[in-house]
Amino acid sequence: MTAAAARGAAPVGMALPGLVIAVCMIGDTLLYAVLPLYHEQFGVSLAMVGVLLSLNRWIRLLANSAVAHLGERLGPHALMIAAALGSAVSTTIYGLVDDPTAQILARILWGISYASLNLSTLAYAVSDRANAGKRVGASRAAIGLVQAMSLVGGAWIVLELGARSVFLIYGGLTLIALVAAIALPRLPREPVAKKGFKLPVPHRLEVWGFVLGFAGDGVFLLTLAFLMKDSITSVAPVMATAMLLALRWLVEVTTGPLGGWIGDRFGARRIAIANAALLVCGFILIAAGHELLGALLIVMTRGMFNTLIPVLVIERGHGTVLSSQASYSTWRDFGAAVGPLTAPWLFLTVPQAPLYAALALALGLSGYFCLVRR
Repeated sequence: MTAAAARGAAPVGMALPGLVIAVCMIGDTLLYAVLPLYHEQFGVSLAMVGVLLSLNRWIRLLANSAVAHLGERLGPHALMIAAALGSAVSTTIYGLVDDPTAQILARILWGISYASLNLSTLAYAVSDRANAGKRVGASRAAIGLVQAMSLVGGAWIVLELGARSVFLIYGGLTLIALVAAIALPRLPREPVAKKGFKLPVPHRLEVWGFVLGFAGDGVFLLTLAFLMKDSITSVAPVMATAMLLALRWLVEVTTGPLGGWIGDRFGARRIAIANAALLVCGFILIAAGHELLGALLIVMTRGMFNTLIPVLVIERGHGTVLSSQASYSTWRDFGAAVGPLTAPWLFLTVPQAPLYAALALALGLSGYFCLVRR
């Protein structure tokens, strides 16, 4: 949305946009806990699991800018409706068809749907730019709460009814998001430059997004289960995995609104620098053998960044809101797509201490050049 449009339109409440993206994500969120343990029931090999869980990010890498270009023409409201429908279809396919090709198509559809959901929700959040941080934080908190409940509830359904049945149930539940998307008010369209679509050129914030995606959303999340696998042995593996992932989302529920309020009050850049320093400390702690403490610190700071970074993107944007958010999301997704594909090899061939020390160094250097330096 343009600045003029933002001043001329009343801010849209974040309850409905937050509900839409939160409900749409429940199938994908649960898949990370279920698919590795029950991959044979979905008709895929263990080798294919890593491909499927990273495929949606590769699709988002290509789709972010294209979706933003389409959204500038159609508006966030139309994108949100299409994405909600795509999310319901993809979640249902997970449980309906035990075929690798169908699962690949479902992940592609989800990748496109999430790109649309993410950019549309951010467009609604920044319709009130003065309170953008709090609004993004409120949206992230809603997402986190719904994901935490869906993980634990979904794991229970898996144990009672089976791994595929839960996705049929969640596919039906996702239709709630479609109804909410239709009920959303429309936002004014942004002006569209008369030029063809091209992948965005990375600026300093995009470089930080790539490193954060690679280390935090890629290597760390994929190796977290290895770091903690012997810590929880008293419950079923799927429930233990779901509880661990739910904890990550619950931490984001508490840190998201706090980070947004602090960012609006003291400046997003200043808080982002302090947050980056704590994130680096988390990787250093894991390198030093303090896995639980380091993981907790990384999870908490990652939740804060999900709120702070969109505000920084707005402040440093090189185009419209949608295109600027798409550029950052593209490069973060690039890092988060490369990370899961390289993490198993890295974790098995590089000892934990030098691996996490190297990640800490990469985060520290990129944080200094991309966040500290103006």
